[in-house]
Amino acid sequence: MSFESVLNESEFSTIVLENRSAYEQDLLGFNELLHADYLFLGVKKADKISVLVGFAHDSPISQIEYDLEGSPCETVLLTGACGYKSDICEHFPDDQTLSELNAQAYLGAGLFNENNQDIGLLVAIFNAPKHDIDEWLQVFSLQAKLFSTQLQKDFFAIKTARNLSLIDEISRMSKTGSWEFYPETEKLIWSSETYRIFGLPVGSAINVQKAINSFAPGYTEELTLAFDNLRFHQQPYDIQCKIIDSSGTTRWVRASGKAELCKDGAVKRLFGAFEDITEYKTALTLNEERAMKIQSILNNINDAVLSIDVNGTITHCNDIALKTFGYTRSELIAQSVEILMPEPYASNHAFYMRNYMETGVGKIIGVGRQLPAKRKNGDIFQMELSLSESCDQGERGFIGVIRDISERIEAQDTIYNLAYTDSVTRLRNQQWFHQRFKDLMLRASLKQEYIHILLLDIDNMAQINTRFGFDNGNYAIRKIAEQLLFVIGHDYEIFKYGGDSFVVLSKKTYKKEDLHKFDANLVESALLSPRHFDVVINSVKWSLTASLGSAIFNPQGQSFESIINVIEQAVKRAKRSAPFGLCHISEDGFKEFDRYLDIKSKLEQAIERDELSIVLQPQVTHDGTVSSFEALVRWYSKELGPVSPSEFIPIAEESYAICEIGDIVLRKTLSVISNFVKSGLKTSIAINISARQIVVPDFINSLLSRVKQYGIPPHMLMLELTETALVVDIELVKETMLELARFGFRFSIDDFGTGYSSLAYLKVLPISELKIDKYFVDDIGKDFDGKAAQIVDAIIEMAKALNVTCIAEGVESEEQLKYLIGKGCEKFQGYYFSRPEPEAHWAGINENTKLP
Repeated sequence: MSFESVLNESEFSTIVLENRSAYEQDLLGFNELLHADYLFLGVKKADKISVLVGFAHDSPISQIEYDLEGSPCETVLLTGACGYKSDICEHFPDDQTLSELNAQAYLGAGLFNENNQDIGLLVAIFNAPKHDIDEWLQVFSLQAKLFSTQLQKDFFAIKTARNLSLIDEISRMSKTGSWEFYPETEKLIWSSETYRIFGLPVGSAINVQKAINSFAPGYTEELTLAFDNLRFHQQPYDIQCKIIDSSGTTRWVRASGKAELCKDGAVKRLFGAFEDITEYKTALTLNEERAMKIQSILNNINDAVLSIDVNGTITHCNDIALKTFGYTRSELIAQSVEILMPEPYASNHAFYMRNYMETGVGKIIGVGRQLPAKRKNGDIFQMELSLSESCDQGERGFIGVIRDISERIEAQDTIYNLAYTDSVTRLRNQQWFHQRFKDLMLRASLKQEYIHILLLDIDNMAQINTRFGFDNGNYAIRKIAEQLLFVIGHDYEIFKYGGDSFVVLSKKTYKKEDLHKFDANLVESALLSPRHFDVVINSVKWSLTASLGSAIFNPQGQSFESIINVIEQAVKRAKRSAPFGLCHISEDGFKEFDRYLDIKSKLEQAIERDELSIVLQPQVTHDGTVSSFEALVRWYSKELGPVSPSEFIPIAEESYAICEIGDIVLRKTLSVISNFVKSGLKTSIAINISARQIVVPDFINSLLSRVKQYGIPPHMLMLELTETALVVDIELVKETMLELARFGFRFSIDDFGTGYSSLAYLKVLPISELKIDKYFVDDIGKDFDGKAAQIVDAIIEMAKALNVTCIAEGVESEEQLKYLIGKGCEKFQGYYFSRPEPEAHWAGINENTKLP
């Protein structure tokens, strides 16, 4: 049980049986009120229920098992607590146990663990009808919850006791003890391991002064100052010092301390640790002596030689290394090797060292490689580095042999940079990319193989240039380029493309049958890592973002220009998901792109030809009464046939076309409302307002003019905004909503829970309705650990807290409807009631119309 993190059926049985007497007393006490003939706790075991403790006519009963199938207990586990006031055997004729007990009435409620998983039941059986069973059902459910809570408490108590034992064992093995000090009472507490480190009996009297006196001369003053700074100024410390234990033995310890504060800022307690590092200090001294012996040998080698430990600390170097990098020996020894590396190598060195120590896989170990290095004065030069692993008395380390090759490559770089290198980033430029890409396309076409290309564009770079100037903008581009160059790996190469874009191109081509082995997500995730886009401008850290288009394609039958066009469009799509948006296009994506261009070219004609229409989907109350509608746009193209809104709406949102479509929907919806009013139906209709549409300067005046033109009361038009629309310009949107609310317009937040809106704004916006997105409703009743249902519950509760109507869209089953009604959702929309239909379909409807 010490390895289990969540209470399950096995622990349930163990806890109840070990505490049988206590649980029996609880059952007896409850039955004094309930007066059940049989009352017991049972644990679920596969398809059976095993009775652990219980009473039959107030007499204890032994453990028994019976089948769940066909029993009321099965109903409890499937639908929740339930009760039957009489004739229970008629309801469950296959349950032989009920017949044998001569049962008439039944109460059952589930017992759940902290993950809301059912693990058992509380069951009461009555030999006579119990007509007040409904009144007892809630009390019975609460009692079941009390038993669940008690089980959790007992379970956590066992876990806590075992974890404390484990912590003590870990402290002993790591030779690390803890301490606590409470200033208000001057009380000092040591752990058992701390007493052992200082050589004192566990539990013996100790105070601050006695503890400080245990430190060796020369360290007492340092520790006293550190402790006082911690106590009175909340300055943490972490120092290495010597102590003299009770036997007179000198030991090295690492002492640390931190402060815990109260809400008012006062010190609540001080705490920290003592770690015995004597063995480490002894080994360090031996290593320093050995380094002295081999120093003379290293000084006779013409190349620079450095030794580092597994932490990246320089432990040895020869005289050539000092000359090459411009340091003195005291400046270099015991420093991190990162001081010899330019960025981003310095920042990423610790990660790659840690990765090598964990996996044993290193691309540079045992292989000569050309890399940049940095001198003390900041100059960057090129070196050839040969790195090998070493072992000294069981301690792993690394030896690097370095040769300065900066003069040799200077002439080569000058010629190359003039022709094919970007002047800002020093990456190969667009001209070189065109040549390399065309060569790769030809090679892949001949082999019938595939290419991977990625285009990364930095978002809002123009704002940086405007705010800080082009010099700082170029600096930011250069730093980002250095980060990207470091992460692309050996299978890709990177090029500067345009003012603030980079192209990453696969060096290899891939056979079609090998594509399933190829994981494009690796390089995509690496390129979109936010840490690559953090730059410091004028001593201030700025976090930029980027969008990435990625395509895997067979170049046969494709032109260079068409591929570039596709990848550039992929970046535009990725920016819809900014920051760090990604659009990945496979071979099928090129066909999808052709479809995209076709729709985009014909969408403007569709608006001019009035090919757009609206359909109405009803919104109903819990009894099926139609209370309102939502207007949905549809497009039937003469050339393309029916086009789904999921296709043309995102394309329309790329331009002003979305505002034109919104105007069409508004106009046609107002016409429908006008017709409804004329027929005596005063039912409101909801329309969607896009993020681009609501920030149009004359949106308010235009809307008011249209409503007045049709003579429609503003409250009959519900304006639906997505959470995405809220975050476009929240202050402007808020101002627009408040102004329209003064005229009587109502607002609904559509697709709630899928976006990123601030809950603080929801409190001040004039919202009348929250809509639960179909994404969450779809998962109600499915086996997804109840997460979707929990989100639905939270949204419903939030609607209640905000005092607004809650409506669930996408309701397609009776199970979903019953769940939502049970949780207090007020309105519903979905195929369960009706598909969206044209206006003519709803002719003759009135306020009392109910849908099946």
